[in-house]
Amino acid sequence: MIVDNLGRSFKNLRVSLTAACNYACTYCVPDGKRLMPARNELSARELLKLVGYIQEAAGIEKLRITGGDPLVTPKFDEFLLGVSKFPLRDISLTTNGQLLLQKAAVLKESGIKRINISLDTLNPLKFKQIARGGDLDIVLAGIDKMLELGIKIKINMVPMRNQNLSDVQRLLEYSLQRGIELRFIELMRMGHLLHGPSFQQEFLSMQAILDEIAKVHSFQRADAPFDSTAVRFHIPGKGYFGVIANESEPFCTACTRLRISSDGYLYGCLSSARRQPLGELLEMPRYLVLPKLQGLLLSALGDKQLSFQGETTVMKFIGG
Repeated sequence: MIVDNLGRSFKNLRVSLTAACNYACTYCVPDGKRLMPARNELSARELLKLVGYIQEAAGIEKLRITGGDPLVTPKFDEFLLGVSKFPLRDISLTTNGQLLLQKAAVLKESGIKRINISLDTLNPLKFKQIARGGDLDIVLAGIDKMLELGIKIKINMVPMRNQNLSDVQRLLEYSLQRGIELRFIELMRMGHLLHGPSFQQEFLSMQAILDEIAKVHSFQRADAPFDSTAVRFHIPGKGYFGVIANESEPFCTACTRLRISSDGYLYGCLSSARRQPLGELLEMPRYLVLPKLQGLLLSALGDKQLSFQGETTVMKFIGG
């Protein structure tokens, strides 16, 4: 196992199947154009091969399938069913939920237990304004179907001061009623938000989010795993919610995450554009792969930062 001087190692691998997305969310892309696949995206078989190597070299325990939106790519089924055979403690998925109904059968077949769904409002008009694509009713129907299949759901919401602050309470009530843990994600200084006025105009701190919730609910801080990205809170008798407070309370010093982009690069830190190429490993004999990969993993671990600094990289290219 590779460990840095803060005790950080790689336990969680996030694999971006594609950079493409059927949304163009305001906090992700500036011009409303949907993200397209990256050049030279790897096949499901190639990504599975890299996952196997990384699991062996780093001792990965958990894997999350991300994008773009992973459900839009034809390789989703093959990758999900392939990785479900790996000896991993946990496999999960992050999606905007637009295609959940279409993928219900393969999700059930895979045995996946957890799905995170990005949803920023329950107002159909605001949904169109923020996501700039998709249909809210289809997403909500997909959530109901996943719950029916016994899959644990978390909802990720990005609260923004001038776009959906008034939706915080409504989405929290929706989630509590269904036994769903809602995660509020502080706006991140990524891509076009790194520079310019938009970030400061829209940013809501963890305290601002908690102040909004406190208008209706009493809550207390709850325990969370050592390497959790979220600060968790308990509303007695109703359930839990969390805040991913990358600005207010960074989780960087306990981060165990590693990312593979859809075009075969290794990222050790979401807040760093530094990357390590993995493509050549696919052509190398196996006995040479692991020593080479150990060096790449060491470099990736060295890219981890002590606090979130932001980056020009668009998050959906490398998986959130």
